[in-house]
Amino acid sequence: MKYMDMCRKTNGTVSTIKNERGGSQAKTLKFIAAAGLVLTVAVAFAFKDKILAAFNPISVVATIAGTNLKETDGRTNVLILGSDRRASGIESSRNVLTDTILVASIGKVDKDVVLISLPRDLWVKDPNGYSSKINAVYASSKDGSGADKLRAVLQDVLGIPIHYHVMVSFDLFQEIIDILGGVEVTVDTAFTDYAYPIENMEDNKCGRTDDEIKKMSEEGKSDLEIYFCRYEKVVFNQGTQTMDGQTALKFVRSRHGNNNEGTDFARSRRQQKIITAIKNKSLSIQTLVNPAKLKNLYDAYAQNTDTDIDFGAVNSFYLLSQQINFDRVVSVVLDDSSSAEEGGLLYHPVDSTLYNGAYVLIPQTGDYVQIHAFVQKYLFGGK
Repeated sequence: MKYMDMCRKTNGTVSTIKNERGGSQAKTLKFIAAAGLVLTVAVAFAFKDKILAAFNPISVVATIAGTNLKETDGRTNVLILGSDRRASGIESSRNVLTDTILVASIGKVDKDVVLISLPRDLWVKDPNGYSSKINAVYASSKDGSGADKLRAVLQDVLGIPIHYHVMVSFDLFQEIIDILGGVEVTVDTAFTDYAYPIENMEDNKCGRTDDEIKKMSEEGKSDLEIYFCRYEKVVFNQGTQTMDGQTALKFVRSRHGNNNEGTDFARSRRQQKIITAIKNKSLSIQTLVNPAKLKNLYDAYAQNTDTDIDFGAVNSFYLLSQQINFDRVVSVVLDDSSSAEEGGLLYHPVDSTLYNGAYVLIPQTGDYVQIHAFVQKYLFGGK
């Protein structure tokens, strides 16, 4: 088994990428190259035409495929986070819930990519000994070390070293789709969510007095019944359709859909579907030869992304990124049906007393041994 002697502590520093106007045109173009597929998380674009290559929007995953990157046993692992809300900018970790947690593992020799999605309800213990849902670990740090703390947790859960991280706000997710002019998505299962939260309405009392709210709560009324004005109904019909940024964001964030689409696992699969849709739209010649559109991609990236991948590394990662075959990306969702022959890797405990009454998922075996073996199977197989 690989990664037996991995170091669980990381010493990297986090550097926030800012939108700087200075520097040469070449640097700007290379940064554009690094920008595009952070948005698509795990896809790269390979072009033979050298002119188009200058505008090639490479993903973080593609960027990581170079020769001088950190790696262990021939693989480089990148933690990709999607924040549900920014507090006072992407630089601040306080109050930021990382509701999209994805690890991308890139093989240096085989040029393969494995994506591992983790549920936000996974109950974990951070390096300081505090327990919480995994999506709250990043926000628990008040000194800006949230990414390093979450990195340590993921290393413990998955049994692999995490070499880099990228934090992307959902603002970027929505903005990039609108810049691309929308994306084409095939909805496999139709669903309706009657409780999709309306932005900036979370404190609205919907015209009710405190006494009315208290009485309704005592009567067992749901939040949807009490605070009806805070929610809207969203409907997604089965079939292929073009989604703008706002629609796509609702598609991936919906948590209360019917037809089994209200789970974190269904949500993770929808997120990966949108990733693929962005890749397909970004590959179009209309995008690649449009300097204004590429400039907009860069600006969106610079304002909404935090990573410890330094600028100098971007330059050296470019060449090998074009060798990756992204048609063979393997996507894995860590859930209660993974490794079904063993009854699933995770389960929801009936008694939630130990978990502050919250809905959580914990390992079937009480530790991460089975999860480690599950991950090893996808990363190394019989190697």
